[in-house]
Parts: sequence; structure tokens; C-alpha cells
Amino acid sequence: MHGGSAHRKLNMKSALRRQVLRNLTTDLIKHGRIETTVPRAKELRRLADKMITLGKRGSVHDRHQIEAYLYQPKAVVPLLMDTYAKRFADRPGGFTRIIPIGNRKGDNAPMAMIEILNTDEPLAEVSFSYLVRSLASMQIESETKIVDAALSPKMDESAVFTDKRLFKKALQQQRTKEKFAIKIQKAIKNMQMSTEQLQEIVDADVARAQKVLDRHSGKKIQRFVKETWPENTPAML
Repeated sequence: MHGGSAHRKLNMKSALRRQVLRNLTTDLIKHGRIETTVPRAKELRRLADKMITLGKRGSVHDRHQIEAYLYQPKAVVPLLMDTYAKRFADRPGGFTRIIPIGNRKGDNAPMAMIEILNTDEPLAEVSFSYLVRSLASMQIESETKIVDAALSPKMDESAVFTDKRLFKKALQQQRTKEKFAIKIQKAIKNMQMSTEQLQEIVDADVARAQKVLDRHSGKKIQRFVKETWPENTPAML
């Protein structure tokens, strides 16, 4: 009877697979965030959690185990046994987060970003910045304050559906909005902030996005021409 697999093979021989995972684990602990393929990220999560657990224990034997596995021990060991040990002192596990970021150009491999949780500065986490960007893009499209509307999505009761497929599509969109509202509620709870504070962060991101759009769409030049010649504004070709 065929037994189960202890880990992912990653289409590599054992020596190369061990070397690649050691490199990835070292880079993740050193930089706090890296991009790689989804299978490698899932395999890397197990090893990174193990290294952080060894750093939390802090014994001499645990230090020797870390130095034997990771590269650049002079840079990595202080992070594990000091920075991450203090950050996750009250957390038993689950020190990393995997965020899918789409497929890679060329071979279409599914890519993901894996990061070590930052409970000290949650605003710097990628998941929260993705949430803010999504809210900012929704606010730019609707041109209204979006946080309160996104927290309580409502389906248009006056809409008339001539086809069963359109009704199913509308239901699916409503479920997606409700799941997104749950994400916003969790983010507000984890960050310990109010909806007004989140709206201020979204407004600041919208302002930055508008500057980029103005820079690339020529609106800044049109505004300058209109302010310079208010009475007889030349037409922009």
C-alpha cells in the first residue's frame, strides 16, 4: 500500500530542493517578505514557522540548529532570537501569511507573496495595503465615500432580471461583496481602528492615486493652461 508524502517534491532532487528551501527561508527571515511560487511558499511556511519556534525557545541547542540550517547566521540568528521571539511571545503558531498575487508571465506559474506577520506595525502588512487599494479603487469609480457602503452591501431590490443567468450572476456578486465586508470588519478589529480612521487612510490613498492619474492623463497640463489663460483658454489637441 502506497504511503503518504511527507512534503512537496517541487520537481527537484533532494539536494537541490534542500538548498533552495534553505535559501528561501533565510531570505524570508532576513527581509520579512518575499515572492515565490505557490507550492514553494506553502512548503516554506512550514520551515519558517519551525525556525521562529526555535528562536522563541532560545536555548543553546536551538541556536545551533538554526545556524546549521540557515545561511548568513550572523544576520539571521539575532532576528529569530530577539526580534521575532519578542514579537510572537504570546503566539503559539501561524507566524506567516501567504497572499496570491496572480500568475507569472512566461510559464503562467501561480505566484504568491509570503510574509512574516508584523503585529507591532500592522499597517505595514501587505494584506492591509491590498485592502486599502481595493477600497481606494472602488471609491475612485463610485466617486463617493466607500467604507460604510462596503461594510453593509445591499442588493438592488428594484432590479429586474430578464434571464436566470443574470439573477445568478447578481447573487454571486452580492456574496462576493459580503465576503469583502467580512474582510474589512476583521481588518478593523485587528488594527483596533474605527471606520472613520480607515476612511481617512483610503482617502489618502485615493489622493495619491489621483496624482498619478493626473500625471499620466495630462489633466495637470490642462489645469495649468486653464489657470494661465482663464478668459481665452486654448484648446488642447
